[in-house]
Amino acid sequence: MRQSPMLCYPVAEFETRMANAAQKIKDAGLTCIMGSTKAVVCYLTGLSSVVWCSKAGTPGLMYLGADGHYGVMNSYTSVDAALYSTCMEPEDFFNYDYSGRNGIATNLFDAMCYTLRHFGYDKGKIGCELGAGFHLHMPLSLYESLRAEFPELEFVDASELIWDILSEKSEAQIADCREAEAINLRAVAAGMEYVKPGAMTEMELYKEIAKAGYLAGSEHFTYMSLVSGAERSLCVGCPASETELISAEPGTVIRVEGAAKRHELNVPFAANLVVGGVQAAQAPAWELAQGMIDAALSAVRAGASAGSVAEAMDAFAAASGRSDWVVQPGFAGSGFGWGRVDGPLLRAGSEYVLRPGMTLSLTASVRSEAVGMLILRQNVVVTAEGCEFLGGKTTEPLIV
Repeated sequence: MRQSPMLCYPVAEFETRMANAAQKIKDAGLTCIMGSTKAVVCYLTGLSSVVWCSKAGTPGLMYLGADGHYGVMNSYTSVDAALYSTCMEPEDFFNYDYSGRNGIATNLFDAMCYTLRHFGYDKGKIGCELGAGFHLHMPLSLYESLRAEFPELEFVDASELIWDILSEKSEAQIADCREAEAINLRAVAAGMEYVKPGAMTEMELYKEIAKAGYLAGSEHFTYMSLVSGAERSLCVGCPASETELISAEPGTVIRVEGAAKRHELNVPFAANLVVGGVQAAQAPAWELAQGMIDAALSAVRAGASAGSVAEAMDAFAAASGRSDWVVQPGFAGSGFGWGRVDGPLLRAGSEYVLRPGMTLSLTASVRSEAVGMLILRQNVVVTAEGCEFLGGKTTEPLIV
């Protein structure tokens, strides 16, 4: 491995990631995994490319075996760019060249076949990103051709295994997550300074918050949604409206959701700006949602199951007598880093064991007539004793 000019972390960190991932692959009884999405390829190699945002092709497709061997299939014309951002040596790339003058094949399919045979990964089980929110990032016809080419190779869904690999974050990655959380807070603070209830639309406020996020250092401001008022709050993941005027009525909640990004790591946030402060009729909803978050916080610790966090949240709601207000019973949030929702999912019944250094986004959603739907989110880092805030407390109403 090598320290290339744009590699975000030390080579030693990538060596550790590879070794740990290979051991997990071996423990799962797989021959290898086929990493075809940005998250796993970037996590293991550092590869960064604008082509990930295009449907034109796959900038890098990776095989990592239980024996620790690895290789990346890449277009010959993209190799120089890939070498600039990855920890890989030139010989770790198995290039294809449409002209037929360079590389091992003239197309991606033949390069994949060659590489599987080269490493001896043409028998046994190969784990792919087939479910749980992941995608193959390749034409289905290519995937089907690959299965037909290797009848002795069983293609299985390894999404949960890959989620588990991605959930392990180094101190440097956690530092990047903390910086992204700070960017989120600065962007929202800028929006609070700019908001003019009764005189501006959701989109006008959205643009100011997004601009502040970029200026604060976010590589990309992803998944952003902004809704205001009880009726609009029922719309989850809804774009800001260019026509919806933010009401000046006291108690109007402006919910802003998004995610700043640092070194490919997304850190989600949900901020609730409240015009004139929380009103008396709205207080029970806030108390319930905040109590649910506090209950989840008390359950998070290394060694605890993901299911116990959701169960603690549900238990608080039941004790308060307002279980029917809970929008997602049995769910308390998820991991984050490579998307707005990563593994592990904090859902009732899950026996997935939490480990130190995992980053979790605890989420509580409640509905009541006075607020419509209220969503609170608190990002934490799992520790041996419990958990700590990624940044600060983010569940309080922000009064404008």
